[in-house]
Amino acid sequence: MSVQVAKWTFTTDEYHLMVRAGILSENDRVELIEGEIVKMSPIGSRHAACVKHLNSILSKRLDRVIVSIQDPIVLNDYSEPQPDVALLKPRDDYYAGSLPTADDVLLIVEVADTSVEYDRNVKLPLYARSHIPEVWLAVLPEDLVEAHSGPINGVYQEVRYLHRGESISPGNLPAFVLRVDDILG
Repeated sequence: MSVQVAKWTFTTDEYHLMVRAGILSENDRVELIEGEIVKMSPIGSRHAACVKHLNSILSKRLDRVIVSIQDPIVLNDYSEPQPDVALLKPRDDYYAGSLPTADDVLLIVEVADTSVEYDRNVKLPLYARSHIPEVWLAVLPEDLVEAHSGPINGVYQEVRYLHRGESISPGNLPAFVLRVDDILG
C-alpha cells in the first residue's frame, strides 16, 4: 500500500502574511520556491566577496538600471526567489510600491559556491519558465560563468561557458562589457 503525502503550498501573499504575523522574520534566510519555503544556503566568505565586488562594479558602471542585491523578485503567485544580483529596469520609486516582477528583470546573476546543483536544477528552470531573459551562474568551485539566455518553454536555449580572461555583455545591455574575472572576483 502506498501512501500519498499532500504538501501545502503557499502563495506569495500568504508568505508575506507570515512575515507580518511574525512567523517568519525578514532576517530569516528563506525564499519561496514553487510554493515551498526553502532555507537558503549559508553564505561563505568567497560568495559574499563575489557579490560585494559585483555590486561595486555594477553600481559604478551602470546608471540606467537598478542593481538589486539579494532582494526578492516575484516570479508568479508561488515563487519569490532572492537572487544574489538582479539588474532591474529603472523605476522612479525604486520598487517601493511593489516588489519587482519577472517583467522588470534585465539580468540575474546567481553566485554558486555550495549551491551549484540547486541553482542549476531548481532556480534556472524557474527563471526560464518565468521568461527571465538572461541568467549568469558564477560557479565558484569551477571558476567559470555559465551564461543562460533565450528562454523557450521553460528551458534556456543558449548556454555559454566563460572562463577567466574572457568577457561578456548582457543581451539587454550590449554596450556594457564585463570581464569574467570581475564576476568571479
